Amino acid sequence: MSRRTEWACLAVILLLAAALRMGWPEITEFKRDEAALYSLALDVAEFKALPLRGIGSSVGLPNTAVSVYLFALPLFVWKSPLAATLWVGLLNTAAVALTYFFMRRYFGGRAAVLAALLYAAAPWAVIYSRKIWAQNVLPVFVVAYIFTAALAFLEARRRWLPAHLLLLALIAQIHYSGLLFLPLTGALLIIFRQNVDGRVLGWGAALAAITAVPFLLYLAQSSGGNMSGLSGLLGRPFQFSLESFQLAALVSMGTEIHSLAGPQEFRNYLATVPDFTGLLWLGGALTLIGGWVAVRRQNISAVTRHSSLLLLIWLLLPPLAFLMHSTPVYPHYFILMLPAPCLLAALAVDNLLTRFQSKLAQVAGYAIPVGITGAQIWLFLALLNFIGARATPGAFGAPLGYLLQVAQAARAAPDVLIVSAGARPQVDETPAIFEVLLRGAPHRFVDGRTTAVFPAGEAWVVLWPMDDALATTAYETLGGVQLQTTVPLRQGEGQVRILAASGAAESALTKLPQPREASALLSNFAEILGSGGDGQVWQLWWRAPEGGEDVTLFAHVLDAAGNRVAQADVPTYPASGWRAGDVVISFFALSGSGVIVRAGMYQSGSLAPVEVLDVSGNPSGQWLEFPRENPNNK
Repeated sequence: MSRRTEWACLAVILLLAAALRMGWPEITEFKRDEAALYSLALDVAEFKALPLRGIGSSVGLPNTAVSVYLFALPLFVWKSPLAATLWVGLLNTAAVALTYFFMRRYFGGRAAVLAALLYAAAPWAVIYSRKIWAQNVLPVFVVAYIFTAALAFLEARRRWLPAHLLLLALIAQIHYSGLLFLPLTGALLIIFRQNVDGRVLGWGAALAAITAVPFLLYLAQSSGGNMSGLSGLLGRPFQFSLESFQLAALVSMGTEIHSLAGPQEFRNYLATVPDFTGLLWLGGALTLIGGWVAVRRQNISAVTRHSSLLLLIWLLLPPLAFLMHSTPVYPHYFILMLPAPCLLAALAVDNLLTRFQSKLAQVAGYAIPVGITGAQIWLFLALLNFIGARATPGAFGAPLGYLLQVAQAARAAPDVLIVSAGARPQVDETPAIFEVLLRGAPHRFVDGRTTAVFPAGEAWVVLWPMDDALATTAYETLGGVQLQTTVPLRQGEGQVRILAASGAAESALTKLPQPREASALLSNFAEILGSGGDGQVWQLWWRAPEGGEDVTLFAHVLDAAGNRVAQADVPTYPASGWRAGDVVISFFALSGSGVIVRAGMYQSGSLAPVEVLDVSGNPSGQWLEFPRENPNNK
C-alpha cells in the first residue's frame, strides 16, 4: 500500500468515524445523569462555580471533577448540550486517528488502516461516543496512555513518562474503572526500570498528583459520609463469575446493540435488519487470532513483540479484573479496553495477508474487514433510525432533539410549569432535564400524578405525557387554559402539550366541588379552600402563598366511630415554586369507606405540623375535617 493510498484511506475512515459519532447529534440520550453532568460543566463555562467533585457514581463514591472540566471546554464556545455531545464524538474520532498512528508506528501502514477501519464502525465504540457520559471520553485518553507506555517503556523515550503518568491519573479520575491500569503501569516501571529516569518519574508523579487536588480537597472538606460509602463498598462480599468475559465479548464484537431498543421493541428492530450475527462473530474470531499472533510472532523486533503483548494485556486486563466483583458489572466498564479488540483483529488480518499472497487470498483478506465494517454500519444506522422514531420503553430515552424543541417552545413564556412524573430535579428525571435546559428562564416543577397548579398570573403549562396524570384531567375539565402548541414525540410516546394559562386560578375556583364556608389559613400562610373528588381519588384545594418551606399533605379517612380506615401522604410541589394566589389541587388515593377526611400539612424536613389558625391568627389545631363523599358525585 503506497503512502498516498494509505493517507486517502485514513481520510475516508476518519470521515466515516466522524459521521457515525457526530452525525445526527439530536438522536442522543439526555437523562438525569447527562443533565447533571452538563449542568456542572455549564456552571464552569458560565464562571459560576469551580466544582471539586463530579456527579455521583454507582459505587457509592462521587466521581471526580475531571469529566466536568472536560465537558466545560466546548461550552465556552457554544452553551448547548449539542456542543457537549459533539465534543464526545470529536474526542472519539480523535481516538480513531490516534489508533492509526499507534498501529502504524509498531505494526505498519496496512495494519494501521485495518485497525482504524474496524474501530471506526465498531458498534459499541460508536454508541459510547454519542452522549454526555464521563466514561464516553475514555478511549482517546486510553489509546494515548497505551501509546505513551510504548514510547516511554518499550522505546526508552523517557520524556514520554510524565505524559503517561498524567494520562493514567486522568483516566482513573474520569471513571474509576481506569484504576485497573495502575498495576499495568507499576509492572512496566519494574520490568523496564532500566529505561526509567528517577527525576522524570518524579516530575510525572507530581503532575499526576496535581490533577487529583480538587477531589482531595473535596474529601478533606466533606464529612465522613463518602468514606463510609467507600467502606461499605469494600465491605461487600466478592463473587466470582464469567460475566465479565461475556460483556467484554459483547463490546468487542458489537453484538446485542438491539438492547437499546428495549425489552418491548428489540424484536421490531431486529425485523428491520439482516442477520449479521455470523459476520460479528467472525470479527470476534479475528480478535482471538490476533491474540494468538501477538504471542506467537517471530522474526520481529523486541519493541514490536512487546507492543503485541501490550495489546493482548490491554484486551484481557478488564475482563480478568472483573472476574471477582462486589458490585454489578456493566457493559460500559469495558469501554476501557476499546479499541484493543479492533487492533488485534487488524493484526490477524495483516498477518494473513502477509502469509497468503495469492490474488484470491488478498481479495478475501481485504473483503473480510470491509464486510464486517459494512454490516456494523448497517446495524447501527438502522438502530439510530429506529430509536429516533419509535418509543423504546425501558431503554433509550426520549432523544435530545425532542427535549430541545420543548425547551425552546417553553422559553417564550413569562413563566413555565413543567408538569411531569416528579417535581424535584435532584431525583426526578424530567425535572432534572428541564432544570438545565430552561436555565435562565423562569420555571417550576409540578408532579402531575399528585398535584395540579392553576397559576394566578400569566404562565404556560407544559404537560409531559405520563401514566396516571391526574393533573392532565384537571386541566382538561376545569378550564382556564388554552392549547398553545404541541411537540410530537416518538411514535408511541404521545405528544407534549403546552397550555397558555391566563386567569386559570380564578377560573378553577368557580368549579370547586365542595368549598368551605370560610377558607382556613395555615401558619405557613397557605389557605385551604375546599375539597372534591370521588370514592377513589380525594382532592384538597388550597391557595399557595409566596414561597415558604417544603411541606407534605396528609389525609386520614375516619369512619363514623372516629377510627382511621385509610390514609395517604403526598408531597406538594417545591415551595420555591409557590406563587401567591396559585390555586392548587392535591390528589390522594384513598381506599376504604368512611365519613370524614381529616387533612393538613407538615414540614417535609422537620416533620413539624403546620398549624391551622383561628380568626385571631392563633394556632387552633393541626388538621381540618371534610365530608368523605362529594355530593355532586352521588
